[in-house]
Amino acid sequence: MVISELKNKNEGELKTMTSGNGKLEQAWSGIGWGLFLILIGGLFLVENRGWLQEGTGWSYFAIGLGAILVIGFFVRYFGTVVNRWSGAGGLAAGLALIFVGVAALYGFSQWWPVVLLAIGIGCLVKAIASRKN
Repeated sequence: MVISELKNKNEGELKTMTSGNGKLEQAWSGIGWGLFLILIGGLFLVENRGWLQEGTGWSYFAIGLGAILVIGFFVRYFGTVVNRWSGAGGLAAGLALIFVGVAALYGFSQWWPVVLLAIGIGCLVKAIASRKN
């Protein structure tokens, strides 16, 4: 009797933990693809209109794609309580793409080791956060 009551209580807590913003997390695939297509269409438009300096389109593409990946991480992180760090690879890749794009635009190409430092710090933060859980 006590075991079945505990089981029902735990199942209710699990449903509460996973309910969160699950709808936004489920819709993220479509939102992410929409943002990606807007990014590509916008870049083609401004490139065709001559509003970009020569050769900077790829830098803006890297920054935009990185931003989409970072937004996707935050949707997953704040979407459900369970498995918050499932998109950490997307976060690392997104931040790296943003850095590469900004570095290409502003001539910080000699600063590429900062990406390695940022990824290392991210790994440490993830390890510490997962240890607390």
